[in-house]
Amino acid sequence: MAFVISGGNVISYAEASDLRDKDQRVFEANEFTLTNLPDAPPTLNDYIEDLNIKATARINQKIRASSQWLRYLGYTGQDYDTSNIPAFNPNYILARKSDFTDMCAYYTLKEYLLPRVADFGNPESAEVQKIEYYSRKFEDLFQELLGMMDWYDFDGSGTLTDKDKLITVSRRKRSRSISSVVRVR
Repeated sequence: MAFVISGGNVISYAEASDLRDKDQRVFEANEFTLTNLPDAPPTLNDYIEDLNIKATARINQKIRASSQWLRYLGYTGQDYDTSNIPAFNPNYILARKSDFTDMCAYYTLKEYLLPRVADFGNPESAEVQKIEYYSRKFEDLFQELLGMMDWYDFDGSGTLTDKDKLITVSRRKRSRSISSVVRVR
């Protein structure tokens, strides 16, 4: 479980072994092979690494597009306008790296690997059920990480300070809706 770093920059939150740890059966039971891919890399590990890089880039864009990221930028005093929102820098993730690895593995499985073997004509198929399962796991973890911004070193100092952390506390008052509460599972 380690970030993949190239040229001093984080290019992926997960390695091929992290995906195998999440759902080993997809690979062992030969549910997924490279034989039906048009321009497949030489090995399955290379293909998975490429998908993890793609998933990491997509996760970074989802973070940047979220309202929680804009709230965090406001908290840190960053000036921005809607046409020029500062990018999310994965090199500044100092804590909860294993959660980012898990999130990347879930995203890669649900978006890239399992749809290649799923039987979408049968909504009760195991692969479709797995896609839904990994989609829920990804969304839960994504919302938790954005609700608890205690892992990002905004100023790039190399340490997490109280100025870097934004923990959303929701005071409960009598209401029928508790959608603003961050749930940790």
